[in-house]
Amino acid sequence: MNTATPARPQASGNPAPSRDRSIDTAVGLLIVLVVWGHAIAPLSGPYAETLEQWLYMFHMPAFVFLSGYLTRKSSHWSPGKIAARLLFPYVVFQVLHAVVQSAVTGTWHWPSLVQPAWTTWYLLSLLVWRLAAPWLERVRYLVPITFAVALGAGVIAVIGPDLSLARTLGFLPFFALGLTWKDEWFARLRHLPVRLVAFAAFVAAGVYAFITEDHVSRRIFFLHEDYADLDYSDTDGILVRAGVLAAGFILTLAFVSLTGWTRGWLAQAGAASLVIYLLHPLVLYPGREYGYSTVIGEGAWLLIMTIAAPLFAYAVSRPAVIRATRPLMDYRFWVGRGHVKGGRHAGGDR
Repeated sequence: MNTATPARPQASGNPAPSRDRSIDTAVGLLIVLVVWGHAIAPLSGPYAETLEQWLYMFHMPAFVFLSGYLTRKSSHWSPGKIAARLLFPYVVFQVLHAVVQSAVTGTWHWPSLVQPAWTTWYLLSLLVWRLAAPWLERVRYLVPITFAVALGAGVIAVIGPDLSLARTLGFLPFFALGLTWKDEWFARLRHLPVRLVAFAAFVAAGVYAFITEDHVSRRIFFLHEDYADLDYSDTDGILVRAGVLAAGFILTLAFVSLTGWTRGWLAQAGAASLVIYLLHPLVLYPGREYGYSTVIGEGAWLLIMTIAAPLFAYAVSRPAVIRATRPLMDYRFWVGRGHVKGGRHAGGDR
């Protein structure tokens, strides 16, 4: 689930020297949080619900922001290549999701190209965002305009999950923020006083999630339903979504403030985030369908998943795994074009 890359990985699978490994590290941290959030989703205890709500307040907004930022930083734009690099894994993993879901449930599920399967929505949204990027960059006041578009999208019933249209418009403001981001703003956000405020923002978000976990629906953070489907009037829905978007902006900036450092394995996970993003749902399908054993409690499961999520990201981001799964991710494997052994952000090159 990530983003366009400013430089291709070297044959060894390690980021090329020109890559900003602090960005790779930030992406890697987010992809681990994505895996962790999906892993704990079947748990229904108050602590798991709190953590899940806390994660949804910022991890996708920050992920989309970095997609926009890396799209701006990339060196070329080719509509045909963008479409091929995103639609190929979309089709492949739509089929794989259907096969795995059928095997887990014992009931055959036909793959659909219109209704994204679980996490594959991001590939369609990223396709639209990246194709539109050259025109979006020319729009003045892009962030407030896309903020208004995201609010208005919830009013229109036909804008829903199909082809990820609702999420494409709902998360567009965060992509717009990344697309218009200036490099010097990173340093401004990383002064100590700002970082203290950023840390306080995350603590406040955690406290809010704990207080409201039993009566706030996670669905408001997914941005894939209209307000009527969420049982809101248009006015109430706009106010709720405005709050969700505002929290996403604040916590995305807080995330940017608290990152900027580099860790080798997280940077590698960030560079290979597409592989991690696309593979982890296939592993988590049984838990998603049937939940986890009640032999051990919520706390034990949280501990297990907290350890398992980074271990999974580490293992899947190894060069051998990336090479082995390339036929599922990269259409060029089948047409004999290019020879990329390293990973790629979950958006490829612009």
